[in-house]
Amino acid sequence: MGLQFLIASHDVIVEDAFQHVAEEMHVALEFCGDTNSSLAALQRKRFDAVVVDCDDMYAGTSVLKSVRRNLANKSSAVLALTNGETQPADAVDLGANFVFAKPISPDRLRIELRKAGPLINLDQRNTRRYALVTPAFVSSGAVLERSATTFNISMGGVGVRLSETIQDDEVLRVQLQLPGTEFSLQARGEIAWADREGNTGIRFTSISERCMAELKSWIDRAVPLPSYRM
Repeated sequence: MGLQFLIASHDVIVEDAFQHVAEEMHVALEFCGDTNSSLAALQRKRFDAVVVDCDDMYAGTSVLKSVRRNLANKSSAVLALTNGETQPADAVDLGANFVFAKPISPDRLRIELRKAGPLINLDQRNTRRYALVTPAFVSSGAVLERSATTFNISMGGVGVRLSETIQDDEVLRVQLQLPGTEFSLQARGEIAWADREGNTGIRFTSISERCMAELKSWIDRAVPLPSYRM
């Protein structure tokens, strides 16, 4: 599975352009043609990039504004499509990282997406994710050792499934044992993203040199996921 894009637009030309480039760029697309379905999708899951048709979808700018307010997608790349009404500076103020003016053809879309490549991590993330399913303990605030299960890991963070939500402004402490080793990895982190199903990406903010060395040694023996999503 490749990167996940949400396309909030009912413009068939936009849909056609993205479908043309999706396979070659290893991108999985989810199309939402109205505001309500777009907002529901943002609440339901995390996307690597969110594309919002600001002017030709009713209340498109409200979707654009909602992306950054959504915990699951607050760190996603946001691309705004405009058609003469929304000014680029206004789109950026509402949360867009990049602004594309219509019309969008497949050839032009390839060029624009490559410009946005470093942010979207279109070719490959600098930090690859590796499958890891193992018990973990996550502490935050006064709650100690909340049980969790990891689903992937990288040098920069770990993905966990939690039965209870955590406040996104809390400092987290993570502890887990790397499979095939007797080493207990411990780190401090912050929430990078979270969805309603309890899937949470934790970005490491503090980790000892020894833990980093042990994690690198384990990763050197692991196989990266085809999707580089945390």
